[in-house]
Amino acid sequence: MKKSDWDTIILSEPGYEHLVAELHFDDQFLLLLDREEGRENLCIALPGSDGKLGTRISLDDFIEQLKSAAENLCR
Repeated sequence: MKKSDWDTIILSEPGYEHLVAELHFDDQFLLLLDREEGRENLCIALPGSDGKLGTRISLDDFIEQLKSAAENLCR
């Protein structure tokens, strides 16, 4: 995996209250990251099969679940 395969696109000015960014890997959209609930409450939204964004998920919760799944796979 090359680091250059990752791309982040900022969709609003950094000075705005609510910043939104898209994360892409190998030119494929993976998720939308936002701070609509403040800088300490980042959320993500994953694309659905219809191409629309799904439910917003706390980034901290998402990372916790990823770590838990990875630990279970490594047992």
